[in-house]
Amino acid sequence: MNERNGQPKMEQASNMKSHLGDLGADLITLSELQLELIAVDTRDATREATYPAILACLALGVALGVCPVALLGLSWWLSDFTELSQAASSLIAASIGMLIAASLFFFAWKGFKQSFTLLKRSRTELQSNIQWIKKILSEKHRYHQEMV
Repeated sequence: MNERNGQPKMEQASNMKSHLGDLGADLITLSELQLELIAVDTRDATREATYPAILACLALGVALGVCPVALLGLSWWLSDFTELSQAASSLIAASIGMLIAASLFFFAWKGFKQSFTLLKRSRTELQSNIQWIKKILSEKHRYHQEMV
């Protein structure tokens, strides 16, 4: 049997297989933990997105349902109260309605954005795990190269 560094070659190959098996088990465990973390973060993000979703639905309901009647009433009132024409009063009322809807959508968007920042933890952990895997694989590769 050939010996290198005082150890038989077969023992080195067996030892290398053992290390690769350990690495494989570690990678599987790490993947399971990463999936659990993503599931928890997704559940938390969904829970945080509930309120902004309700705001978005309310904004859409206001824009589609109540707004036309309220804006017509406002434009008629402006026309009667001031010396503005019906067209000018309608444009002013429409602008006010658009500002209200835009404000509601802005707050809904802000809430959605905040809820998705909860996924940052998963992204950071995934990047850390990938760096660890690269480091371990490069160390195993260097160790294997030194043995050969």
